[in-house]
Amino acid sequence: MARRAARDVDGRPVPDRRRALEALLGERVVDLRDVTPAWETGTRTGIATLQGGDRVVAQWPRDRRGLSRRLRLARMLPAVAPWIPVPELLGGNADATDPVLVARFVTGESGREWLNDDDGAVLLGRRMGELAAGLRRVPARGLRLSTLWGDPGRLVAAAHRWLADDRAAIGPAGAAVMERLLDRVPAELGGAPPVFAHGDFAPVNVLVRDGAVAALLDFERARIAHPLFDAAWWRWIVRHHHPDRWDVAGPAFFRAAGLDLDAGTVARLDLLAALQLAEQLHDTPRGMVAIRAEWAARLAAELGRQPRARQPRAGKDPPELGRQPRARD
Repeated sequence: MARRAARDVDGRPVPDRRRALEALLGERVVDLRDVTPAWETGTRTGIATLQGGDRVVAQWPRDRRGLSRRLRLARMLPAVAPWIPVPELLGGNADATDPVLVARFVTGESGREWLNDDDGAVLLGRRMGELAAGLRRVPARGLRLSTLWGDPGRLVAAAHRWLADDRAAIGPAGAAVMERLLDRVPAELGGAPPVFAHGDFAPVNVLVRDGAVAALLDFERARIAHPLFDAAWWRWIVRHHHPDRWDVAGPAFFRAAGLDLDAGTVARLDLLAALQLAEQLHDTPRGMVAIRAEWAARLAAELGRQPRARQPRAGKDPPELGRQPRARD
């Protein structure tokens, strides 16, 4: 990946981030390189080498609230959930002119790289399934996270607002499917005690070393949610971006996560994925026209795969839910 000078991020002058890091860490920064992934639009990432030889990861997000959430969880999770591999927080400030978070550099490969072959995909699926089960065990008390996705009534009300704002982006047919999906939410998602959710549980947000997850990254979208929330997003990401690995990665993930892919679970996973895509579309600023168009297209494709059958009776598996076709880039 091409790397840019730290003071030329986004192609415009930015604050002297090297000096700001030195003030925050109390140690001279001898090198600072921009390693922001090509697909990232909201956060700049740099790897800094300190005078003593240590490396740290610095991130400058646009979302101050998300950064505040990340800082809080980075401090709390090691104490309340030591089984979750969170990189060590070295410092950060969500209220600074240039908001920043700095964590200890963790050696490992992005989980995305493990989807390059079947053996790696099976291992990644197994390890992330185990991690998903561990996330459901995180004590939620005191974390001060949104509970919207754990309350079907509030979720439906919010999703109706998203739909009202974005109806034109997904078109009349997509909007009609969304309306039918929202009618299903109370019966499909009600009754399950909400749990802690990472919020962006994807292969790019884990680092793998020696066959184990060395770090789980980027908690800015963490929330309290339905127990299938993280599994639904992981499933959508892998099927959409890595369809050739889904057949091996998917079963490994769900076995390790302790989840059965019965018809009722598949219906809930599909429903949650559609709602998550609707939220992603709604949360993307209108000025990001191309990014919004991508989310709208993904949502429309997911809505096109939703079953057309009538709403099932409570307690019954939805009909016509055979194997779902796999989306491709």
